[in-house]
Amino acid sequence: MPGHKLFFALRPDEATAERIARVVEAEHRARGLPARLRPSRIFHITLHYFGFCDGEPDPQRVAVAGRAASEVVRPAFDLGFERLESWGGDGARQHPFVLTGGQGLEAVRDLRDALADRLAAHGQPVDKGYEPHLTLRYDKRSAPAWPVDVPGWVASEFVLVRSPQGATRHDVIARWPLQG
Repeated sequence: MPGHKLFFALRPDEATAERIARVVEAEHRARGLPARLRPSRIFHITLHYFGFCDGEPDPQRVAVAGRAASEVVRPAFDLGFERLESWGGDGARQHPFVLTGGQGLEAVRDLRDALADRLAAHGQPVDKGYEPHLTLRYDKRSAPAWPVDVPGWVASEFVLVRSPQGATRHDVIARWPLQG
């Protein structure tokens, strides 16, 4: 049985994910970069990563994650991206190409922190330093960052995702609405 990654995320709807992919592909082509993006069906912004587990995710961890998530009360919000960046230093084997931003992702940071507070209250280790981003592709070469104006979406829910290792698939385990 393959292992799984477990994480909380914000996900765009299918039409929004495809729109983001078209904009980013055009941005790559305009700069002479390969536009081999990850499948848009798995585009997401991670809010909290629990890590990799052998086999299925631990049911106890999933239950604790669900209790913590149900205690997060936040309104729905708009999010958007301001930069396309290539992460990783000169010695990195793979460079993730990501959409990120400042003000356009501030509400994502607030949600990430609220979720981290609730997870910590339930005894889970957290990392509030995780910078919100949407990973588009990986490459052996890096590229300079450049500004982009990529409208995001209205985040109306966050989800708990189980991702089987090597399957390029995200299975939503549970959803929590963002009210208002």
